[in-house]
Order: sequence, then C-alpha cells, then structure tokens
Amino acid sequence: MISKECYVYIQLPDTFETVTVGRFNWTNSGANTDVGTFVYAQSYLKNKSAISIDPYNLPLEERQFSETKNEGTHGPLRDSSPDGWGRYVIQKNTPPSEHDTIGYLLNSADDRIGALSFGHGKVPPAPVRKFNQTIQLEKLIAAAHKLEQDLPLDEAEKSILMAGPSAGGARPKTTVEHNNQLWLVKFPSAYDKYNISSIEYATMKLAKKCGLNVPNIELIKIKNQDVFLIQRFDRRFEKKQNDFYRTHFISGLTLMNLDEKDYSNWSYIDLADQMRRWIKKPKNDLHEMFKRIVFNGLVSNTDDHPRNHGFLYGTNDYHLSPVYDLVPKPETGTTRYLAMKFGSQGRVFNLENLLSQSDAFDLTTDEAKNIFNKMKTVISKWHSFYLSEGLSKNDLDYLAGAFSHWEGL
Repeated sequence: MISKECYVYIQLPDTFETVTVGRFNWTNSGANTDVGTFVYAQSYLKNKSAISIDPYNLPLEERQFSETKNEGTHGPLRDSSPDGWGRYVIQKNTPPSEHDTIGYLLNSADDRIGALSFGHGKVPPAPVRKFNQTIQLEKLIAAAHKLEQDLPLDEAEKSILMAGPSAGGARPKTTVEHNNQLWLVKFPSAYDKYNISSIEYATMKLAKKCGLNVPNIELIKIKNQDVFLIQRFDRRFEKKQNDFYRTHFISGLTLMNLDEKDYSNWSYIDLADQMRRWIKKPKNDLHEMFKRIVFNGLVSNTDDHPRNHGFLYGTNDYHLSPVYDLVPKPETGTTRYLAMKFGSQGRVFNLENLLSQSDAFDLTTDEAKNIFNKMKTVISKWHSFYLSEGLSKNDLDYLAGAFSHWEGL
C-alpha cells in the first residue's frame, strides 16, 4: 500500500493572500483502489474570507471527506492537476516514484489553472512568480519536440518545460507572460500533418462570429511555425502589485460529480441541471451553453467533454468561463454526434434532438431553432472563412470532413 499527503493552499478571492485550505491524503492499495481524503484546516474554517472549494461535495465543515472517483482525487483538486501533456512532461523529468496523484499535484508549476496550489508544509511557501516569456518560445517548441520524440534534454530545456506543465489536454503547451497577462500557448506537435494551431485560432474566431464568449486570442509565427495563444481568464493583472489575482476554477465534470471515465453518464442536460444549482442567475449562462453545443455539433468538435467547460468563482457565486478547446474533428460517417448525451436521440446531433430538450436551457422551441439556424448560416460559409484566415489547401481538404453531411441536420 502507498500512502502520501500534501497540503492545499488557496489565494483568497480578490486578494494576494495565500492561506492553507486543508490537507489531502491519497492512498493506493492496488489497481483501481485509489482513495483520497480531504480535511479543512481549523484556521481556514475560522477565516471569514474562506470559500468552499466545492460547496456541494466539500462544504466548509469540520470532517473528513473521502473520494474514490478520478484516481481518488476530489473534483477541485483534480481540476488543478495536470493532464495529458502536463503529466507527460512531469513523467519525463521526475523519478517514477512521483508519477502518481500527489506527485502530479506537487510537481506542477505556478501556472496551474484556478487559485489552488499544493506543498509539503502547513504554511504556504512564498509565491514564486516565474513564467516563461514569449521570447523563449522557439526554445520551448524545440524542447517540446525533443520530448515528444523521446530525445535527451539538457537542464535548460528541462527547466523551461517544467515551468509550465499544468495545463490539460494531450498536445504540447505552456503558459507564458506576455503584455502583463498570462497566456496559454499551444505549440505545433512534431507529428502534425496539418496546421492545428491555425485551425484552432480560426475556429475560435468563427465561434466569436457566431456570438460565443471567446477570450482574447493571438496567432504568432515562431520560425515559420504558427503558435496559438489564448489569454488566461483565471488570472487578472494588478499593476500596483505587479502580480496576478487568481480566480478559483472548477470544471463541468466537478459540477456533475462524475468520474472522467464514466462516459455513459456524461449529459448536457445533467450539466444544465447542475448549472442551476451552482449559478444564482443561470439564464444567460444556460443560453451560452446551448450555443456552444450547437456550435460544436456544426463544426464536429467531438472532444467537447465535461473538462472542456469551466466555471469561475465570482462574488459568492459561479459563472461559466469563456469558451476554449474548439477544434473540428473530421468525421467519416453520415450521422453527426455530440460528445455527450442531449435529448430523445441521445448523442445524435440534429435540430430535432436539440429541440427535444431546449427548455433545459431556458429556451423556447422558437428561440432554440433561431439560434441553430443563424449559426448554421454563418458556419455554412466555413470554406471561404478558413481560406480568408490563411489556411492551406491541405488544411481545407482535411477540414472538409468536419463540415459534410449537413442534409439531415
């Protein structure tokens, strides 16, 4: 049996004060037997500025909270842990003994999503504000490509990669400081056959054209390679302090209290129901969520899983974060599918299925139909739009499969 623990810290809302939230213990007794336990610190429970990091599953109470889902990791902690690429970076640069739930939490850098951080001490360590800069991107891309190809890295390359391994997703990425803001930077992979950076950038612009809440984005050239930048919406720069406010973040998976492997129970309707619990005035966010579902269906983004929907803590409330991770996935079949179940036809994407549960998003049938038709009109001109964004014939041919078979929609 393996048992490890760490302390959990939080930067309190709208302050630069970091305090100890509690202690997290993780135990593994063999395959699929991970158990996590979390307890709030007495000092935190007495703090008038304390917030629950999960008001429904981790209320501010003096007791032990156990968790077996998601490798024995409570929702907000798992949301703060690296995934995909971040874990790969850590695995390649740390001993195997640290390749577990606690090791991933402790080896993540200060770029992690949200306001939580982790350490060995009861008292939070002094904050370390060390982020990569855009001038380092050429070296970062080269190091990431070497890592992907399992080539040896020197200490400088290891250092810049380990400065930003916290973000989720499978593709190479890091966080950089640029123009007094933090940006998530997505690199081209060493194995890319298409310009995925440019495709994602253009798709985010298309989403904005369709009325979705899109954060600031940029596309820059690094040695003839396109690199996609998306501004971090969980950070806010304060000029007087020369530092960043951090905003507590949770994912849609945490809202639904599900295991990330429990695909059969993923449901947009369940997500909408939970939004009503977590958000005091959910109507606008529910409308935005419905628009995202329609958009993802029309561009064939079948990677729209619960972790790709984020929620930010505001004034005693949560709200839907700006949209992220919008990449079309070309399909070969004639039936289009959503990433999660929706209505009477399950994951099938068409207008009839969308209208069967539009009321779950505070929309009348006519309102939902109007959103669908307007968005479809905009997206039907996808070829000329992506062409105007500079995509090559090779990229356009690749994307064609994501915009085919609209007859049955």
